Amino acid sequence: MAVRKTRSKRPTRGSDNRRVGLRTAHAETISEPPVGHSEAPPRISWPDTLAALEREPIASQIQRHKQWKRDGSIHETYCRVCFREKNLEPCLTCRLAFHTECLPTGWIRDTDHHMFCSVCVRRDWHISPPTLTPPASPRLTGVETSDAAPVASPALHHNTLSSTPLHHAELTQTKPPIISPLPEHSITPQPKPASDTTIASTQIPAPHPDPSPPPTRRNRKSRYTNLPADVDASLNVLYRELESNASLRLENEDLREENLRCQQIIQIRDLSLTALRRELEYRRSSEKEMETLRTTAAQLESSRKEVQELRARNEALEAELERSRQEAAEAREMVSDWKAKLSTLLGS
Repeated sequence: MAVRKTRSKRPTRGSDNRRVGLRTAHAETISEPPVGHSEAPPRISWPDTLAALEREPIASQIQRHKQWKRDGSIHETYCRVCFREKNLEPCLTCRLAFHTECLPTGWIRDTDHHMFCSVCVRRDWHISPPTLTPPASPRLTGVETSDAAPVASPALHHNTLSSTPLHHAELTQTKPPIISPLPEHSITPQPKPASDTTIASTQIPAPHPDPSPPPTRRNRKSRYTNLPADVDASLNVLYRELESNASLRLENEDLREENLRCQQIIQIRDLSLTALRRELEYRRSSEKEMETLRTTAAQLESSRKEVQELRARNEALEAELERSRQEAAEAREMVSDWKAKLSTLLGS
């Protein structure tokens, strides 16, 4: 009888490697500290918030508001009234956010549907919120120039900044750069490690163009490339303020033009109303004159009828008078005849 040999349960090379990899990965996961599971900050209730704001001075609140604006205006992810998340409505001037049904009394919503919490309304930040001022910019050292070239001032001025990045690019192209390729020029920028591009630009001299053809315009470097991050942040803030000022100026001009149009429309309406009143008064006076003329015409008609009646009566009276005169003449003739007959009778 044949006996079958059983296969030994020896682990293969691939399974050994797989098990070793699993063990090492498990050990690494145990040894490494947990990443991204830092303790969340404690959640503050609404009464505690009001009490803390009562104790905190207004200057500290304004400073904290400016820092919050510089950090990107990030709002909280939970409601301080019910501690629930999702479907939150943020306040425009602070980091608080609430549910619509949890809003404390005293909140206000503007025409653009922006919500201001009761704390910001109490501070009057819904009317005039604190303006974000940029940090102080560091001063750059001057550039050593020859007698023919003027000294370029590195100080930042509000007129040199534009409201858009396009204008800023044009400004950097038209102004002379701080880093000059000439050997007699040098610069001492803010203490910051220079990049490879700036080192290469300072070491390699620029080729002199041929005087016969017109010189080609080359790209110039900005003088603000070596500024630290806080100066860049301040420049961004200045850009935002200038853009907002330009937009507000345009909006103000639009409102003035609209106000002027409204005033002209009001004047036109007033003039039309005055003309309508005059026409109405003229019509009323004309109607009164027509009434008087109608009454006068009626009176004249009645007078004419009376005159006609009187004339007819007068004619009738004249005819009767004529008849009476004829009868009187006939009576006189008859009397004279009777007298003649009587005298003849008496004489005989």
